[in-house]
Amino acid sequence: MTPILLLLLLPARAPFVDLNPSWSPDGKQVAFESWRHGQSEIYVVAADGSGLRRLTWTGGNDTHPAWSPDGTTILFDSDRDGSWNLYAINADGTGERRITYPEANRALNFARHPAWSPDGRQVLFDSDRDGDQEVYLLEWATRQATRVTHSPGVDGHARWSPDGRQALFTSERAGQQDLWLIGIDGTGARRMTDDPSHDGAGRFSPDGQRIAFYSERSGSADLFVMNRDGSGIRPLLSGPDTIYEIDWSRDGSRIAFYSDRSGRFELYILTVATGEVRPLTNAGYANAWPMWSPLGDRIAFASNRDGDWEIYDMAVDGSAERRLTWSEGRDAHPAWGRDGRSLFFQSPRGYEVAGPVDLYRMAADGSGVRRLVSGGGFNGVPVVLPDGRTIAFQRGTRDSVRTLHWDLFLADSSGANVRPLTHDAGNEQVPGFSPDGRRLVFFSNRTGREQLYLMPASGGEATALVPSQGNDVAPSWSPDGRSIAFVSDRGGRSDLYLLDVSSGRVRRLTTDLGAEGQPSWSPDGRRLVFSVASADGSADVYVMATDGSGLRALTSGATGSRPEQP
Repeated sequence: MTPILLLLLLPARAPFVDLNPSWSPDGKQVAFESWRHGQSEIYVVAADGSGLRRLTWTGGNDTHPAWSPDGTTILFDSDRDGSWNLYAINADGTGERRITYPEANRALNFARHPAWSPDGRQVLFDSDRDGDQEVYLLEWATRQATRVTHSPGVDGHARWSPDGRQALFTSERAGQQDLWLIGIDGTGARRMTDDPSHDGAGRFSPDGQRIAFYSERSGSADLFVMNRDGSGIRPLLSGPDTIYEIDWSRDGSRIAFYSDRSGRFELYILTVATGEVRPLTNAGYANAWPMWSPLGDRIAFASNRDGDWEIYDMAVDGSAERRLTWSEGRDAHPAWGRDGRSLFFQSPRGYEVAGPVDLYRMAADGSGVRRLVSGGGFNGVPVVLPDGRTIAFQRGTRDSVRTLHWDLFLADSSGANVRPLTHDAGNEQVPGFSPDGRRLVFFSNRTGREQLYLMPASGGEATALVPSQGNDVAPSWSPDGRSIAFVSDRGGRSDLYLLDVSSGRVRRLTTDLGAEGQPSWSPDGRRLVFSVASADGSADVYVMATDGSGLRALTSGATGSRPEQP
């Protein structure tokens, strides 16, 4: 559970995406991954779009679900422990367990993209454990893995033939991304497509006579089908939208896929015989990261209501909304200057490639945007210290397994004099300072779970605040310094809690609203604003008194004004 990192790493124009569908064997349900609650988690929905259930609730990203042939287990990959490995969970959401482990003597080590054999006894997956990304075969009973492919190019995303004798996979071994077929014993590799564009996500039909796949040969990622021997390539669906990661229903009558045809990635079902396409999911818009102005009259927040994350503000009663930024990048995590006249925020604007994110500052009306901190990786979640002259932020850098590692940094409010504040094996995130500026609160997974820590503002030893068996994140210090609001799943679901700093007593403020996100205090310390992500994919800003009364929504994820750019 990491609600504060809502969508930090997603493509810039894909808010709340639903990805990678996998049919249940009886054709009644679809498992998929979604970013609707902060990071990628595994969900299940009925084939008619009803009965949405969230299965995973842990830190990190859970992706690529694969339903076992007997319908009891869902395999997926996750980076929750620092590198990508395979995990399994019962279809009812119980019995979550880890399946693969990295080898200590390997510099690069991951296991991804699982695929069950038709009899459920083996699993194909990708790994770079031998120095290059290849397809491997895992014996489910013994957990022993053997290598299937051997090529200098990238091989992966393998799927079984219905008879269990061959694997269809994507490979760059010939200098372009094509589909290949190989025996499970690693012999007889044969190229199935040959086009300069990208071909991928090849899937055998249940009867083994057809192969569906996506291809960019027509200018966009469209859905194609071909005969088992690679002949007769023809389009099934085409258009300006993109189509990825497909899965046949077990009776071969339907294909589930994800596409951005609605303006964001969602799941769809194609009826093969008629060509009819219907949506399976419909994620709402999100309003998140609310921050109360020091003047008490406005609340800044970020929203994707216009198709891209931007910074907005509104009156404290939810009226008079204004859009403040107009960038192609994801502008997020606003933080007020101490005088209430400026806003700090993070943005990837100006970069041609995904990855770098910088810190910016602008006037409270959105004018005078200028870059403050750049370089070094992902610079995000700015916080202004009580002295008004210093900002703290978290910086993410890629480690040897290509996972972001987070530490806390300080900089002058001008952006100069950047210096590290923490350097630990864990991920330190979301700094918050006591009103007197002497103490720093943050959360870290240095013990394996995300917990709150306290340390001197100048750096030094950090001590755990309120250890729990859950994950505690997103701390926010009260104006009088007596309390810290935070988000925790210690009660089984993500809720808002209040910590009395002197006594250590913890009080629960919300119960089962959804997935709560970053809280922020009113200047008088009587109210809190925070975000709540709902199962439908929307997220909204709420306000409540610190005694738990007066809860009400300030935004609506299903609606919202769409202001014209000035």
